[in-house]
Amino acid sequence: MPPRLGWIGDSLPDSATWLAPYPYPDAGPTGHWLADRYPHVLRILHPAYIHDDGEPRAVTWSQVATAVGAEMIVGTQFSEIVGAWFPNSVGRPDPCATIEGIFDTEPEMGSLPPELIDVVYDHFDDVQSGLFWDGWGKFLDEPIRGCARVSEGLQGWNYQVVTTTRSPAQRATRTRTPNFWWPADQTWCGATGIDEMDTLVVSADLARLKSVHANPGLETQLYSR
Repeated sequence: MPPRLGWIGDSLPDSATWLAPYPYPDAGPTGHWLADRYPHVLRILHPAYIHDDGEPRAVTWSQVATAVGAEMIVGTQFSEIVGAWFPNSVGRPDPCATIEGIFDTEPEMGSLPPELIDVVYDHFDDVQSGLFWDGWGKFLDEPIRGCARVSEGLQGWNYQVVTTTRSPAQRATRTRTPNFWWPADQTWCGATGIDEMDTLVVSADLARLKSVHANPGLETQLYSR
């Protein structure tokens, strides 16, 4: 069943103008993305997968780290965990590398994985607006029509402005989450970097992030800046 909440085009760019000074999201405890507005950060780690009898089974980052003997701390990237299995590799480990017997499919990149979308939306059901990278194209289950577009500048990314729909009958993008998404009052903001395997939610409301962090169905890291 597709996620309950969907995304359709917003013909006006107004909802996204507040985000203009803050381009690509940076993860980790030393990252400063939106730090002047939100002191607390929740990282939702997208699981890897291994196929047992043809069925995918989620594998957490912690499970992979334990299997390869890697240390996992706040801000650790999945490629760093995988890199512990290839200590003699030159340069940064391939973010799409797999390890036989541990995981055979890398974590979802650029979006929450489909099976976690409703889980996360349940915690952030006041979400209203968002931005999809303009290059997703065929990766979207439904084209975004009639949307305004915003740009980070000549050397930056271009995005489609979207708004939520809660009507199950309305044609909408549902199986991929925006690269940025937030409520009307801007009390928090979520982001998944286009080539990242985790989703950040930043907020001034620590209690709200703690409630998500306590969800046993999610692997998360919570820290303050």
